Amino acid sequence: MIKSIHVVAGVVLAASLVAPAYASNTAQEAANKKLVLDFYAALEQPDLKDRIGAVAERYIAPGYIQHLEDTQNGRAAFIQYLTGPRPPQANGAPRAKLPPAKLITIMAEGDKVIQVTSRDMPDPATGGTKPAIIWNMFRIENGQLAEHWDALPPSVRPPSTPK
Repeated sequence: MIKSIHVVAGVVLAASLVAPAYASNTAQEAANKKLVLDFYAALEQPDLKDRIGAVAERYIAPGYIQHLEDTQNGRAAFIQYLTGPRPPQANGAPRAKLPPAKLITIMAEGDKVIQVTSRDMPDPATGGTKPAIIWNMFRIENGQLAEHWDALPPSVRPPSTPK
């Protein structure tokens, strides 16, 4: 009987040593992921233009660094980017509101959060839409988004604006 218990204990111990390890988030990393998810949820609200100042104050650090090419840094620049005039499409038609992004994954490590989404984007070649994968990474500082990097397909990237 004792020998059977030792065998079972040995098997359990061996299995625990070779079992795959899964990452788990610290409480702060989980809070950072929630911050990014809440930020994107706020951006999708229909009254965003009326609330953009409050949304920016809640989520965007005053010294926000934006690594999107030809885009200015800071909270005020973020507000201007979202509320400023949108350039028309190549064919001259106004840009339509995009459907909400579909979350593919979100992960956190330390003060960084990476979010990958898919969004149906206009396809100028066909006049229809096609899925685009969008990668965003944020650095979180003091409970706000302090820095942002992204990777967008060329058809999604906004036209250049002066820094």
